[in-house]
Amino acid sequence: MTTVAVIQARMTSSRIPGKVMLPLAGEPVIYRIVERLRHIPSIDRICFSVPDGDSQEELVALAGRLAGVELTRGPEEDILSRFAIAARETGADTICRFWGDCPAIDPAVCQDLISTYGGDLKFATIPDKSGYPAGYEFQIIDAECLLKADAEVDNGDARHNFTVIFAAQPGRYPAFHLCYQPYLSELNLLLDTPGDYERLQQIFDVLYPINPVFGLADIIVLSHRQPKFFVSEG
Repeated sequence: MTTVAVIQARMTSSRIPGKVMLPLAGEPVIYRIVERLRHIPSIDRICFSVPDGDSQEELVALAGRLAGVELTRGPEEDILSRFAIAARETGADTICRFWGDCPAIDPAVCQDLISTYGGDLKFATIPDKSGYPAGYEFQIIDAECLLKADAEVDNGDARHNFTVIFAAQPGRYPAFHLCYQPYLSELNLLLDTPGDYERLQQIFDVLYPINPVFGLADIIVLSHRQPKFFVSEG
């Protein structure tokens, strides 16, 4: 059984174009994600899922320089197609979906979800507003089910946000959702705005030199010392 981590990333984000290549503790944001994925024992391979087009070449070039990182490409707005391409080209049995705007994912928490996944489960998530900090979102998808969905679904909105396909059919796609108490989702670790980037720089400047793969316990301690690092704009 091959478990492949697929990072959904692009250079054409609307709020911060090229955000996955912004420096974070001295390396691009997406490099920091790869660094963390390498500490998840159950992940066998790592792949960038990047849109087609010349505007993505800086990201494509970085994939070529990172040892052990594969690259697949597909339509920018058809995310389901891009993940189906990644599943086929990597020969994955299980896809672990990560986002390029989540540079502070916790490898231990991800491993907890992967360890839970199995048996009859076809879909597992750390969902939005799970109780974990924002930016811990993560999905596990059975590759065979992903390929079937790609063949069956023609709705454009569903192909862009394919999670709804699995969430709407729990009988066909048995699911598990990992949540956390006490509720910490007000702690924002997402990279969505320029303000988010400034805060993430501050978080990494403090925590990265101490522990490059700092986790949830470190975030909680820092949030008590420096709550302003975790407050979203607006």
